[in-house]
Amino acid sequence: MKIIRNVVAVLGVLALIHGLTAQAQTSQQSGHREITIWVDSPTGSLVGRGYASSYLTNIRPKTIGKEDPALRTAIRSLDGLGMLAVKGFGLLPAAVAWQTGVAMPKLIEQQAETGLSFGELLIANSLATKSQKSFGEIVALRAKTRTWGELAERLQINPNFIITRANIAAERIVTADFRSQADSHAKNISFINGYSQHNHAQHH
Repeated sequence: MKIIRNVVAVLGVLALIHGLTAQAQTSQQSGHREITIWVDSPTGSLVGRGYASSYLTNIRPKTIGKEDPALRTAIRSLDGLGMLAVKGFGLLPAAVAWQTGVAMPKLIEQQAETGLSFGELLIANSLATKSQKSFGEIVALRAKTRTWGELAERLQINPNFIITRANIAAERIVTADFRSQADSHAKNISFINGYSQHNHAQHH
């Protein structure tokens, strides 16, 4: 059954992408690339070090060219945060997982199977949950409608619900980045003050 659902989802996306080729964004689409970072092992140990996924993603949405401007802007803005590194890691997959309730490994699997951006996956999974349909069913239905907004209305779901989710996910990433930078700045100030006090004590 799982294999059948996956096949339906993939076929739906293929039809969707093919049908929307004419409305693709004029800017060159950058494909996903797995970006890894080196993780050091704990001090005094050689266990646990190696390359790990950074969860940074440069995938851009491909199916929102004719969306309502508010929805299109929300999704593009969210996907635009995919390469923002917070302490070396991207938070876009985690933010979408948090908003949709879909586990991050599952989202990454969906992305690999369909080629949709994480912003588009937020739309699809939000509609699936709200309509009590499967992810594969939503993708297949989207292939038969002009926009995600139109599909939402057919499912009797207010598109603003999706916009709100996308904006909250984006705000969460930006807030995490701000806090990370603030913490780093505070540590630098503390170090500088400590160094200055040490030098002052040595000269008196």
